[in-house]
Amino acid sequence: MPRSKPSTASRERRIDRINWMEFAETVPRQCNLALLPVGTIEAHGVTSLGTDNEIPTRLCEALAERLNALVAPTIPYGVTAHLGALAGGTHVPAPEFTDYVAAVIAALAHQGFQNVIVMNGHGGNTEALREATRRVHEDTGVFVAVFNWWIEMKPYVEESLGAPGGHAGVDETAAMIAIAPAQVFPERWDPSLAFERRESMAAFPEPGSLLYYGGRRSDPKFDERAAARFWGRVVEHVGEVLEDLVARWNRDAMPATQRRRAPRGRK
Repeated sequence: MPRSKPSTASRERRIDRINWMEFAETVPRQCNLALLPVGTIEAHGVTSLGTDNEIPTRLCEALAERLNALVAPTIPYGVTAHLGALAGGTHVPAPEFTDYVAAVIAALAHQGFQNVIVMNGHGGNTEALREATRRVHEDTGVFVAVFNWWIEMKPYVEESLGAPGGHAGVDETAAMIAIAPAQVFPERWDPSLAFERRESMAAFPEPGSLLYYGGRRSDPKFDERAAARFWGRVVEHVGEVLEDLVARWNRDAMPATQRRRAPRGRK
């Protein structure tokens, strides 16, 4: 067997871009945290169908070095019942989605990650992701969290952008202007795209690709400087929150995460 070459420091944090031998040298000795972006494909006002994938993916990549994490490939299809029927949308039923995500997280745990943060980009996934992460934690002992970036940033959106957030609203559009401007199409903006989602009604599909809440519109603003400032605030604030979480998980007093083995089969 040939002698292995000494590893060299690499700034590449995306799992699918590194060699398997480098992975073996890195996880878990040098890095025990995986960031898993999850989103969906659905109509998003004047941004791309992949908005809910682009934002969590880019956020994970922006935070990976700060958190000493590796970024897993994005799960691009999600639970999209409300908007899945609009052009280009893709809906995966919640039970199948839950099983798949749980299997992916369990595979990451099997490969040595002791901590996993699921960076969610789509509200329709939330309940299924909670079930998937709870199940994997109980089965394997891995420490796992689901993080919804837009909920965390809700108190700061109006202060930064002058309007409350919404689906495909001012917050998501600003994020896309900052990170993927070629996927924003301001010439297609029409106020009639916006629809108020009411607690009194559940519509399948929703009759609008931009959803706002509580009677307060969330029309996009095509201001590149404001968008860049907002995205910088997202990265900084989310980084602070997750840095604290990971530091607490990694405390010496916390129980070892790999002592419990996954069961051979679920009942």
